Amino acid sequence: MLESTEAPQSNKSHKVMLQPMGLAGILDTALSLYRRNFGVFFGIAALYFVLIAAQEFLVVFLLEKSDTPNLEGFISDVDVVLDGFIGMLNVGILVVACSEIYLGGPVTIQIALRRFSSRFLGYLGASLIYLFVGYMWMLDSLGDSSLVNLFRIGFFPFLCFYLISWVFYGPVVLLEEPIAVQALGRSKGLVRGTWRRVFGIVLAITLFCLAIDYILGSSFGVILALFGVVRDGSLMETVRSLFGMKYIFDRPTSVDTSIMYLVYLAVETFSLPIYGIGVTLLYFDLRIRKEAFDIEMRAQSRAHSTQGLM
Repeated sequence: MLESTEAPQSNKSHKVMLQPMGLAGILDTALSLYRRNFGVFFGIAALYFVLIAAQEFLVVFLLEKSDTPNLEGFISDVDVVLDGFIGMLNVGILVVACSEIYLGGPVTIQIALRRFSSRFLGYLGASLIYLFVGYMWMLDSLGDSSLVNLFRIGFFPFLCFYLISWVFYGPVVLLEEPIAVQALGRSKGLVRGTWRRVFGIVLAITLFCLAIDYILGSSFGVILALFGVVRDGSLMETVRSLFGMKYIFDRPTSVDTSIMYLVYLAVETFSLPIYGIGVTLLYFDLRIRKEAFDIEMRAQSRAHSTQGLM
């Protein structure tokens, strides 16, 4: 388990003003929190890098040993589901860390892990439901027939609706502590009436992270190509492959693809906290707009101050 070497310190000197924010405000605040607390957030995200890398190389090993098409499809399906599950767990820890920092509390990697573990079972239950809805339509085992593709097309609008409606299940479970099914309903209640706005902001944050992944991953790939570490034919052919996203979808089955897989995974690990922080800030934004959460927190702060003077 990763632990921070820093002692817990209060973030009150950098406490974010509790107020409604638009997309620009959420992104700006997310980047600011990430920059000021880089060690904590990137340390948490490093767990994602280690687990996903270990899983992917294990999958490659199993696929090389397998000579049964059905088994290969099953392994690929498990790989997809585990990717999503590991990402959800990591985002959950980031949510805990972000909420503590946002509200001015002390946080280290160890504190975030401890507080996440105390709500792990509730978060696990909600994540499995979210994972089932979000990933079942992507499984290779469903086949590629016309009927299955028709099902996927017809299911897509419902998928988008529920994935956005339930997107705050993590902050709800981890910060408000309801059971899994209640967390999904609570998230849907927060989103109700603002679905398009939430969809637009979540999509923008996601695209922002993907843009970082593409630009940094391709740029590091070009540098490695210039030094001859990565080659796919001539230098120009390698550069075209890099910016054509060839290596993003290749499994690490050779030295070149393994190096580029780790590069893209490292960049994804770097951008992952931006998504986790952004979604958490959007959750607080909705609570401030709909429930006057900022007034509630100010009242609690005054009450604690009064008790301290008595």
